[in-house]
Amino acid sequence: MQEISQRASTRNAAAVLIFALCCLVSSAKLFLNATTPADDVAQRSDQRLAALKATLPGRGVIGYIGESGNTGTADYYLTQYALAPLVVEHSPNHALVVGNFPTARPISFPSNLQLVRDFGDGVLLLRYPSLTEETR
Repeated sequence: MQEISQRASTRNAAAVLIFALCCLVSSAKLFLNATTPADDVAQRSDQRLAALKATLPGRGVIGYIGESGNTGTADYYLTQYALAPLVVEHSPNHALVVGNFPTARPISFPSNLQLVRDFGDGVLLLRYPSLTEETR
C-alpha cells in the first residue's frame, strides 16, 4: 500500500513538474513573440517623417494633404504626432504643406501647390507659392 502511494506521489510530482515546464515554455514564447518597438505604427511613422521634420520650422502651422478614407485619417493623426510641436492642419492653404501618401504617390497635386522635395516613402514637402509666412 505504501509502495502504491509512493508511486502515485511520484506521478503527481512529475505531472506538476511537466505542467510547470509547459507554462514556462508558453510564457517564453509569448515574451519572444511580443510586439517589438520597431513594429509600433507610431514609431514607423516617426521614422518615415524624420527627414521631413528636420527641414521644417520648429513651430508654427503647416498644411496637410494625404490619402482619403480610414487609413488616410489615421495617417493624418500619425503625422500630427510625428511633427509635434508643429500644428498640422488638414488643409492645403498654408505656405508649407506636407504630402503623406504611404501607399501610392498621387499623379498630380492641386494646381496651387508646387513640389519642394520628395523624401521618399510617400512623404512630400509642398509649397503654396502665393502664400507667404506673413499672409497665413
